[in-house]
Amino acid sequence: MTVTLFGGAALIALLYFGLRLAGVSNYWRGVISGALPTLAIMFYSLSHWPGGDVVALHLALYVATAIVLTLTGDRKVGAPRQRMHWIPKIIVGFFLTLALLMAAFVSISISGLPPSIAKWVMPNAGDKPVYTAFSGEVPHDEAAAKVVSQYMKKSLRQRQLGWQIEVAGLDQIKLGQASEVTVSASDSAQQPLEGAIVTLTIKHPADGSDMGKSTNLSSFAPGRYHALVGMDRPGQWVAVLLIERGQDKFETAKEIIVPAF
Repeated sequence: MTVTLFGGAALIALLYFGLRLAGVSNYWRGVISGALPTLAIMFYSLSHWPGGDVVALHLALYVATAIVLTLTGDRKVGAPRQRMHWIPKIIVGFFLTLALLMAAFVSISISGLPPSIAKWVMPNAGDKPVYTAFSGEVPHDEAAAKVVSQYMKKSLRQRQLGWQIEVAGLDQIKLGQASEVTVSASDSAQQPLEGAIVTLTIKHPADGSDMGKSTNLSSFAPGRYHALVGMDRPGQWVAVLLIERGQDKFETAKEIIVPAF
């Protein structure tokens, strides 16, 4: 996100001053330099949707950059340099500050605070994992009450099954790399759980409409299943493991952090 955000702003500046050297009028310099990157990010978002907040942030910064350049760049080539009035300086400073704040807020909502900063502002952050990314909206109505009731019933059914599930490898998932995730499952008699369908779905917690990325785990030993899982975006995610055998189902979820580096 940071690359497309500030890279797009830099591209607008390059286009603006390039058109200026070509003799294009100040008005059209601002229109063309602002329109091209804005249209590019809109078309890119159609196939790689990053979220409405991220798109809005890009559009706001791109348009603001073009406006600021248009307001402050109407000086004839070869004309003596004049000191900028304090009002344009305030406008430029305002938009720069706004862009930095918006970028920081979106970054925190997706990836959370860096651990080095979280330990200074969060209680006991140095002693245990702390998740500071946006976890999504929490409804408070009849629908929410039904969801809680359904969850309690599902938890009771799972406890009655007596299945023992162990998952390894989720915390080792890295950006752009395939990591092995292994599931060990046994039934109530402590026997390997064979013949089950095991599915791992990773989705973003803040996007309720996100169906996530699902991976089917294959059996390689009695009661043991594995698959290679990779992520193409960093941030906070929810890994949902679903195990099905006949009419029986077992589902568990865990929050994971995919670091950017």
